Amino acid sequence: MASEYDQMLLTYLSGGMVSLALTLGRRLGLLEAFCALGSPEKHTTSEAVAEKANCKPRYVREWMACLACAGIFQSLLNSSWIANMAFVPLFADVREQLEEAFRADNPRLGMDYANYQQFYSLMAACSQTRHREYLIPKVVPDLGHGIAAKLAAGGMKCLDIGCGNGFHVQLFANEYPKSEFYGLDLVPEAIEAANQQKAADGTKNSTFIACDAAHLPHDWGNTFDFVTIFDACHDQTRPDLSLREIHRVLKPGGIFAMVEVKATGSVLEDKKTDPLRSSMHYGCSLFHCLPVGSNKEGALCLGTMWGNHKQEALLKECGFANPERINPAYYPVNTIYVCKK
Repeated sequence: MASEYDQMLLTYLSGGMVSLALTLGRRLGLLEAFCALGSPEKHTTSEAVAEKANCKPRYVREWMACLACAGIFQSLLNSSWIANMAFVPLFADVREQLEEAFRADNPRLGMDYANYQQFYSLMAACSQTRHREYLIPKVVPDLGHGIAAKLAAGGMKCLDIGCGNGFHVQLFANEYPKSEFYGLDLVPEAIEAANQQKAADGTKNSTFIACDAAHLPHDWGNTFDFVTIFDACHDQTRPDLSLREIHRVLKPGGIFAMVEVKATGSVLEDKKTDPLRSSMHYGCSLFHCLPVGSNKEGALCLGTMWGNHKQEALLKECGFANPERINPAYYPVNTIYVCKK
């Protein structure tokens, strides 16, 4: 009879293998093929999945056997988790550089975004899955301060920090054509992707700029009515500088909304609250957010799970005296801060 400790290690080992199988399935289109062909009421076969995904049936049978034993096929696959699986090989690709950053006698401080070649498209996939359904109908009204009505009425000047491929900006711009939206990102490739999406959408009220959020244009002081940042604060090397800049460019009475990962800042409390999700987020931080946020002398090195106490303290330190915290049920892994200048 295996001990409780042995069983725990077996669970982790099994989970690692299942994660690799899920990742392989996403890359090959097997997950999408299975979801298209099968359902709780309608079974499918490895041959049918193989044909739809243009793969060899024998390999697909072994792949399906792994996931069937793990219980994956007993419930519908959530598309957000399918997208999340792609982070596993991405993180594995940087392990040698991460080992260098770990060593005390190595000068490497962390890693640049360039070390994560597919990061932007994957983050976009995850963000779109989480936010497309809720951003306009739920998040915007929940921010209060009449934001929804003001955006619809027009004349609002808005800024999204760390905009990536421009998904949030374009969602806003399409929904509120009478207001003006700016997206800002440090990485030129992200801005290029955002401009491509803008061209495809044909929007006239969105603008994208490659810029460091810690050093916004000098003439932007008291310019914006509404500023947002979606999961893009904790992986900056100096988020304090960015938050001070956000405060500077907001108009008096302007609103800043910051979406961050929900955490307590205490490993013990995070383990008690949600051990599996916390373990996953600490792992994501280890392989991406912490190295990226540590890649400069003087970096704050926050990590993904920096927690609500540090989040609120930093907001106050940077000029936002009374941040309001929202923990919506529709975003179980996120906290939203609403701050008024």
